[in-house]
Amino acid sequence: MQKKVLDYLFKQGGLTLFAFPGESDIPLETLQNFALAMNVGARFVIVDFSGKNHFKGNAEFTTDYLFDNLLEKDAIDKFAASDSNWIITGARVLPQNDDQFRNFYHNLQLIKKAAPQVIGILPTEITEEEASRIMLAARLLIVDGDSVEDASIYLQDAPSLQKAPVLWLLPTAPNKKRFPRAAKAVAKSESFYKEIRKCDWHKDPKEFARIVESLHKIGILKKNPLDGISKVFRKAFPLFLLVAIALPFFFVTKVDPGISNLRDRSHERDKIAVAPSFEYTFDGKESVQRIARYAIGRFNALITNERMIRQYVDVTLEENGYEQSSWKKENFNIPPEGTVLKFSRPDFFQKTAADSIGAAWKYWTSIVSDSVSYLTEFYHANATSVDRQHNGIDLASRQGARILAPFAAKAWTSRDERGGVIIGLVREKDVILFMHCDKLLYLDGQEVMAGDPIATVGTTGHTTGPHAHVVTGLIDKKGTKRIGNVKYNVIDPIQWFYMFKPSSP
Repeated sequence: MQKKVLDYLFKQGGLTLFAFPGESDIPLETLQNFALAMNVGARFVIVDFSGKNHFKGNAEFTTDYLFDNLLEKDAIDKFAASDSNWIITGARVLPQNDDQFRNFYHNLQLIKKAAPQVIGILPTEITEEEASRIMLAARLLIVDGDSVEDASIYLQDAPSLQKAPVLWLLPTAPNKKRFPRAAKAVAKSESFYKEIRKCDWHKDPKEFARIVESLHKIGILKKNPLDGISKVFRKAFPLFLLVAIALPFFFVTKVDPGISNLRDRSHERDKIAVAPSFEYTFDGKESVQRIARYAIGRFNALITNERMIRQYVDVTLEENGYEQSSWKKENFNIPPEGTVLKFSRPDFFQKTAADSIGAAWKYWTSIVSDSVSYLTEFYHANATSVDRQHNGIDLASRQGARILAPFAAKAWTSRDERGGVIIGLVREKDVILFMHCDKLLYLDGQEVMAGDPIATVGTTGHTTGPHAHVVTGLIDKKGTKRIGNVKYNVIDPIQWFYMFKPSSP
């Protein structure tokens, strides 16, 4: 069963990048055969980022489209239903900013549904900024060519390539004195194992695909490391691979809680929560409506609607001596920079059952590094005439705010069309997932200390604005959901809070 988990993680697909520094003749037919073998004889996708158009492209769009636009699901479905392969070519292009990377990442996830193992060809020259972004989406960098020196310079000049999993196919390693960083990157890779060296990928792309698959799986296992195993791994690669496939997945790892990095904010938080009012200084961009949502949630633990916001904003502006139309821009009141408004407890709202969740509300809104955060939707196990089915809580925050680990755990990451970029924390009895992340700060299998920044708030997946969709669950071998190497059943995050009674972050 544990081997099936590893196979499942591998079959989710990935991007394997090839670099041919110095650009000798690229083995085009071999690359296609390798791509076909990686996808077990089904269709394949090759993306030429180099701009040299080594292949004759046959896709309905060019490479730059992947960075500037979002693919339509219908196009992917049409491709998946056909027997053809996609070769995507065009101008030299790599992600230049976060928006381009997000577009490319979204498109890559769609493409992988039709051809999981995507092959890419990098340009012969690459900047560190480009390398840092493209390698976030890649599983492995394969370096080949005729010139060891050109390949060494290529690797030496891009720190992000040195940190990535590298497979060096040239006959000798980079010179340690001239290219110390490149030499170190190659030395820590698996490039010079006998089993790899004796395989000529030009002559036997199928066998090479099997080796690359093994390296992908080893990469997954390396992110879930076993203490004291590295020396054995280097000396007994084939035997260790067979054993390591099974070992990490027998038990959920117990993580040492360690010392929390979280600042104890409970005192200042509670002070605001029970105080009759607080003052907020505006920066010229923030709206009164957003701070009103925060204030109502902080004081009364209520999910707000537009009617409540209008009522509270009107009262607040009046109490501060301003007209209700002050600083009106479309549907928002945006005070000039430096404006200070006092926000009072909205006691005119009807008391509800939500008042009893004040402690949980304060807990959840404090796990992002944003002083103005609030819940916008509760957990609903089943859809009703009023509420949709919703398997977590939505925590609104500013784009890029850091999400802090609420407890020590092991990190697992995932990505899907609806949830976007996801990071999950797993400990002995329970799990917690944060969806719609912008950037991930931890990799699969890494141990997280309480208070560590693990990701940033974003808008990936299906979302109308920056927020974290928070899912909590109890570990169960028969659970209906899976993250990393465990199954779990979803529970209400408010219920989770009172079950585990976590200390305030």
